[in-house]
Amino acid sequence: MTNLSKPEISPFIVMEILEEAQKLEKMGKRIIHFEIGEPTEEVDEKIIKKGLKALKDKRYKYTSSLGIHELRKLISDDYKINFDLNIEPERIIITSGSSTAILLAILSSTKINDEIIIIDPHYPCYPQIIKILGRNIKIFKTYETDNYQIDINELKKIISKKTKGLIVNSPANPTGVSQSDSILKKLSKLNIQIISDEIYQGLSIDYPLNTILKHDLTNSIVVNGFSKYYSMTGWRLGYIVMPKSLIRYAQKLQQNMFICAPTISQHAATGCYEITKKNKDLLIKKYKKNRDFLIKELSKMNININYKPDSAFYIFCDMSNYTKNSLNLCKDILDKVGLALAPGIDFGEDYKKFVRISYASTFSDIQKGITLLDSYLKKYIK
Repeated sequence: MTNLSKPEISPFIVMEILEEAQKLEKMGKRIIHFEIGEPTEEVDEKIIKKGLKALKDKRYKYTSSLGIHELRKLISDDYKINFDLNIEPERIIITSGSSTAILLAILSSTKINDEIIIIDPHYPCYPQIIKILGRNIKIFKTYETDNYQIDINELKKIISKKTKGLIVNSPANPTGVSQSDSILKKLSKLNIQIISDEIYQGLSIDYPLNTILKHDLTNSIVVNGFSKYYSMTGWRLGYIVMPKSLIRYAQKLQQNMFICAPTISQHAATGCYEITKKNKDLLIKKYKKNRDFLIKELSKMNININYKPDSAFYIFCDMSNYTKNSLNLCKDILDKVGLALAPGIDFGEDYKKFVRISYASTFSDIQKGITLLDSYLKKYIK
């Protein structure tokens, strides 16, 4: 018997592709991973040392629900260094990954049946989380021809009395596009709660670092974390910057739902702020090399990228010259040549002909992966 109180939840298809790829790897098949947004960079030794020291010093009990003060202060200082913003550590909550931060943001700032706008193409988990939490989804589409920038005038047309929040992801998954500073400024002036997911902040190839907090220091909610920029995916550590009026409520949610973020991960993450600018610049240089190589090689295969992926480590590819169903295409490519790709349907209903490529990998694997894709298209696509 169907339980009508349960929302219909879609799978996270990228994770299912990854899990299938992992099965094939266990059977001995070599897989090149273009599907998952996980850096292959090793975690910096400074982070490892901080984590090991915390273990040695037996600092592995519960922390404050807000997180350890040392890490919150370092995050606060980082905003001062990068943006000249004064954000008190008391406004920062350390979370179990940025996904938890998104949950706290939505629960703290909206109510059941409130409407939340998400920007298409979107991170696959946004609509599922919104449904799970009993909120309603409204989708606003952006276009490749506009470089996936948000048209503020068009956006205003769909905002109603029911609309209480908007989630913007900049730099964005799956496009690798940053919203312009002028658009962030205009978003901050809308009379709704802005939740700015900035998990890819720092991975900017072509433009300076940015944050919506530059334009609205008091009311915007910012989600961020350590998974992407610092390669700490399995450490499950994020944070949220909240308006002062919402901190206490978010703290009580954290206490009841999650207790606190992983203690060792918190102590380890203090090492992130000791990594030199030189090492950070080298990382961006590697990603730029990967991106530029891929765009050049994809164009040779008649896969044209008609926009500029300027950040993160994603390219969103229109595969309509080869397929009407990229989910089936991705499954077949994985099976036949051992290349894992993310099907576009994960990122919105209108992207069934798209695939997302993650170039968070070694240049050697990027070269191997593009060779596999080329050989598949020549051999199996008529």
